[in-house]
Amino acid sequence: MEHSKKGRARRRNPMDPTVEGKRRATIMKRVHMARKRGERIQVTFDEKGQPEGKHGDELMSWIGVLAREHVPIWIQDWRSRDLDGLKEIIWKETVTSFTVEESFRNTCLKSCGEAARNFRYDLYKTFVEEFINEESVWTRPKKVIDNYPNIEEEDWMKFVQYRTSSQFQQLSDRGSEIRTNNEYSSRGGRDGYRKLDQEMFKKNKKWEKRDGLWLEQQTGPDGELKNPACKNASELIVSLLTNNDFFITTIRTYNPFA
Repeated sequence: MEHSKKGRARRRNPMDPTVEGKRRATIMKRVHMARKRGERIQVTFDEKGQPEGKHGDELMSWIGVLAREHVPIWIQDWRSRDLDGLKEIIWKETVTSFTVEESFRNTCLKSCGEAARNFRYDLYKTFVEEFINEESVWTRPKKVIDNYPNIEEEDWMKFVQYRTSSQFQQLSDRGSEIRTNNEYSSRGGRDGYRKLDQEMFKKNKKWEKRDGLWLEQQTGPDGELKNPACKNASELIVSLLTNNDFFITTIRTYNPFA
């Protein structure tokens, strides 16, 4: 029985073979063409250590591909020393295709861990959450088999076993509670502050402090701050943007859970 999650409004459908497959095919083609010519894609990093520009986006997409194809979906902690060998493989795959200095190794591997976690979340939301009490949940969905042949039946069963455990449910409930109590929801999308910061730079609107960048992230397309809590915090940010970083002060002032 094929199962997938429907009805939830999301910025994208991560399991859509048209979207995901096209993105993966594009970056794979770009990387393999460069390899064929004996070249590596040159990546530059901004002053905050984040990959920038078109090639930076390609690097992040490539890391996402590596995360989906190499990182087991049943792992629970990317920081585990048991994964050191896997991380070395991913790093070598990265520097074989991109010119990245060793000093940015941790940045790339951290991004890989985040991409793998997001992928596991998408799999759970799409194929497990609504079918948690159905026997079919233990069988790999056709879309997973077709688009991610590296995920074997045993991998899927271990993934479902953990995601249906009381341990995971406790963590999930705790996360939901934290998100419910979070007054300042993120608006940065899957690239977070990295792309926002670089977009502001292009617009000659570079914020030197995290306060201003956070303020940009909380601003909607119409230039308005919809959340009343954000409006209150924004007034304090504007008044305190001097030579000191008042980001933590602002959040603690208006967030009772800090």
